[in-house]
Amino acid sequence: MTIQVMVDGVTRDATPEELLEIESRGTVDIAAMRAEKNEQINAWRASANMSTFPHEGHRFACDALSRSDIDGVANHVALFGTFPDGFPGAWKATDNTLLPLLDVDAFRAMYSSMTAQGTDNFNRSQSLKALLADAITPEEIAAIAW
Repeated sequence: MTIQVMVDGVTRDATPEELLEIESRGTVDIAAMRAEKNEQINAWRASANMSTFPHEGHRFACDALSRSDIDGVANHVALFGTFPDGFPGAWKATDNTLLPLLDVDAFRAMYSSMTAQGTDNFNRSQSLKALLADAITPEEIAAIAW
C-alpha cells in the first residue's frame, strides 16, 4: 500500500521520513502494505514474463501474440520433430533483425532462452517476496522494487 500525503495542495507518495512519522502515530497497516507489495511483485513478474528475453545477442518479444507463435512452433516441433510447413527459417528480434533458425535444435535453444528468462523472473520475484517477509517497517516495504 502506497501511503499518500498532501503537501501544499498536491497529493504524492510519502517520503521515508514521512512514513516514519505516520508509523509512529500508529496509522500504518503493515499487513495491507505487505499485501499490496505482494500484488505488485506478482504484477512485475507477469509484466517481465510478457516482455522480452535475450538470446544470442538479440532480444525477442514474449508478449501474448509472440508467445502464441513461439508456443505454436514449439508444440509442432514436440509433436512432429520438425518445423511446421511454411516456417520461415528465422525469428525476428525486437530490433527487426532476423536470427536464422536453420534446424530444430536452433529453435530449441531459443525456446530454452525464453524459459531461462521466465525462471530468472520467478527467482527474482521469490527473492523480493523473501525481502517482503523480512520487512518490518513501512520504509523497508516501500523500498522493495523490481
